[in-house]
Amino acid sequence: MPQYRLRFFERLQKTLKEIDIELDIFYGETPLEWRARNDSFTPTFAQQLPTRYIKVGGRHLIFKSVRTILERHYDLIILEQAIRNLETYALLLHPKTKRKIAYWGHGQTFTVHKKSSEEALKTRLTKNSVWFFGYTQAGVDAVVASGYPQPKTTVVQNSIDTAALKRDLASVTDTQIQRFSNLHGLTRGLTGIYIGGLDAAKRIGTLLETAQLIHSKVPNFRLIIAGDGDQAGMVGDWARDHQWAVTLGPIFGSEKALALRSADFMLNPGRVGLTAVDSLTSGLPMLTTNWPFHAPEFSYLTNGDTAVVSDDNPTSLADEAAALMAAPEELARMSAACVRDSAQYTTEAMVMRFVHGIQGALKTKT
Repeated sequence: MPQYRLRFFERLQKTLKEIDIELDIFYGETPLEWRARNDSFTPTFAQQLPTRYIKVGGRHLIFKSVRTILERHYDLIILEQAIRNLETYALLLHPKTKRKIAYWGHGQTFTVHKKSSEEALKTRLTKNSVWFFGYTQAGVDAVVASGYPQPKTTVVQNSIDTAALKRDLASVTDTQIQRFSNLHGLTRGLTGIYIGGLDAAKRIGTLLETAQLIHSKVPNFRLIIAGDGDQAGMVGDWARDHQWAVTLGPIFGSEKALALRSADFMLNPGRVGLTAVDSLTSGLPMLTTNWPFHAPEFSYLTNGDTAVVSDDNPTSLADEAAALMAAPEELARMSAACVRDSAQYTTEAMVMRFVHGIQGALKTKT
């Protein structure tokens, strides 16, 4: 299970128990394309399902064994809205579970080119459910536009545990920041940070190219890269040749908070998803591009207020970064705007939305 989901599922399970709703949580093995990120966790409050990967063409289909689920009686089963999860079809067709299915997910394809056949299948699956939990308003709008009844939807407002992140950020001292900055040769006001997976989906090559262009314009610019993935080796080799960049590997908790407090803005020309919440909570404006394949949470950011969204090329993004570093008052204004907007995105609010949706789904007649 991804680290960032732990608090949500713990709180959801506890909150539902308080109103006499029992929640069992099942999860599969880490998807093959994410294993190198090293950001998964084995929770004690959930059960892992045996998982098989079946390669078809250039992608992997996933099948999680649902025998344990079929052995129990559930009034509602909530599944990921993902057409490559083969267990979905098994559960839909089984007489014990038919018409007791709900989905949570993006609502539409955001992060890759849409294929009409796949979107049609996703729409058909969703229409055969009793409820839809959308990550964001845009996802719910998409399923409603396809004919799904709006009263049977919940906007989850996908988030991370911002309360814990805020506590960690507040616990970082000025002395710690100074030591960290001295250790890595960081420059106050001129330090960017990338935090996330180091793989193709995040356009790491574009990140490195953009960073080099920024450094050529602003020689005191520094870059922190935190994360792991199948391109970590390439990033490490590149950082050794560019001494103004530092790589930290995957970081969590207080280590993550220290790195964020030591930076001035986020730099991510690739896919922006839940890092938008990191950006807002830490008060670090996001510098990115208008690449069309951002994740749904990209909508949490506002260009010119909490983010700088350039044209989709390294030169434009580097120009915007140099301009922002040359305007400390504007950087401070945007930082304050991030903190202001961060209040909207919390695990606690996400849990309560999910609880209300589950209550609605349980009351829905099939």
